[in-house]
Amino acid sequence: MKKYLLFLIILGCKSNNPSPSKKVSPETFPIGYAMVNGTTTGGFGGETVTVTNLDDFRYNAKSPDPLIIQVSGNFTDTGMVIISSNKTIIGMNGATLNGVGLSIYGVGNVIIKNLRINKVVGADCITIKQESHHIWIDHNELWQDRDHGWDYYDELMEITDRSDYVTISNNIFHDAHTALLVGSGDQQITDIGHLNVTMHGNYLYNISERQPSIRFGFMHIFNNYFLNGSGYTIGVTRSGTVRTDNNYFEGQNIPIYTDFNTSPGVISGVSTNVYINSGANQITSVVSNWLPPYQYSTALIPAAEVRSVVPGQAGPQ
Repeated sequence: MKKYLLFLIILGCKSNNPSPSKKVSPETFPIGYAMVNGTTTGGFGGETVTVTNLDDFRYNAKSPDPLIIQVSGNFTDTGMVIISSNKTIIGMNGATLNGVGLSIYGVGNVIIKNLRINKVVGADCITIKQESHHIWIDHNELWQDRDHGWDYYDELMEITDRSDYVTISNNIFHDAHTALLVGSGDQQITDIGHLNVTMHGNYLYNISERQPSIRFGFMHIFNNYFLNGSGYTIGVTRSGTVRTDNNYFEGQNIPIYTDFNTSPGVISGVSTNVYINSGANQITSVVSNWLPPYQYSTALIPAAEVRSVVPGQAGPQ
């Protein structure tokens, strides 16, 4: 059975305070767009700090220097932590942000790994916008609840405003009205030529819609497990282009949906997916011939294996 590529970290000396320690180095790299037109190495080459409270986390996350920030503990508050360029954020031993999200605005080369983030009122768990680029979101768990109205929280994750070269891998998204928005509005034509995103090995369950929804950009979606969706799963509109490979849809009302408006997006690879106890796709556009500009065949597993493999490999490790 093939395994997903993981980003393995050799940890240096641990500390209970935010003091520098040994450097770490990457042994493998993300699959997909995070390695196109550049690389995503996060804080590689910088020092490692361990933060045990939210104030220290905020301080180090905004540092202009490359850093590997190990987050230790459960932090509860409101608002967002601002992440600057050249950062690796690693959750340690179940580190959790309760009500606190991450803002990745106008920066590049950021890795977010092994964090649990939940219930950020009025905002996303992770927001990527304002031309941010080369971002890797890997092995995290993001959730809200569906007890409140649709406007109480925002998406679990948002990638908008000309952001680019993002890989979303091996995460768990669950219990939310909306999971992932790529492209924020039908009129934001400045997104054309941007919003290149790879999404693979993720486990999404108990989500109403937008798993994801995409406008204008190019998105490669492979080996994801979608379970129990009451609306649409993958929505493609406003010239969005999607390639699907070997995904597993179970209990989805509309697995693939292009019938948003008079400007549907295009999609390919529909027949490679598995559909179990799901409704019909609603696709009103011609089949796309677009393929992602990178090699991924060594990471691809059969669609029939996704249900048994992905949940055990997704989320914080």
